[in-house]
Amino acid sequence: MSPATPLRLFGAVLAVLALTACGSNAGQSEAGSTAQVLPPVIVEQGQQTATARVGEFIVINAADPVATTIETATPELVEISQGYDDGSAVFNPGAKALAVGTAVIRVSAPDAAPYDLTVTITE
Repeated sequence: MSPATPLRLFGAVLAVLALTACGSNAGQSEAGSTAQVLPPVIVEQGQQTATARVGEFIVINAADPVATTIETATPELVEISQGYDDGSAVFNPGAKALAVGTAVIRVSAPDAAPYDLTVTITE
């Protein structure tokens, strides 16, 4: 897989989300206001710091998404998801920011030393 492949997959996912949101009531609450969809925070493999807002997704752009694993000792701040291949697309590992604070995500990639990604989460 070339380094650009995860970005192409991300672009395809965004396109699908944009088309899905084109429905007549998409993004509207009962009061009729339009909700804002936040883009994910893209983190390059090896990057050690990032900032996200509560509700945002953090995507780790891994060279080998399926073999790269992540974990956290702060599950009250971030909900992690491992990278995977569903047969039609490959998804990078990542996390959803749940609450204000500083979360540490341990990233373990094949052929590289594990490292910590410190995520500052704001409102």
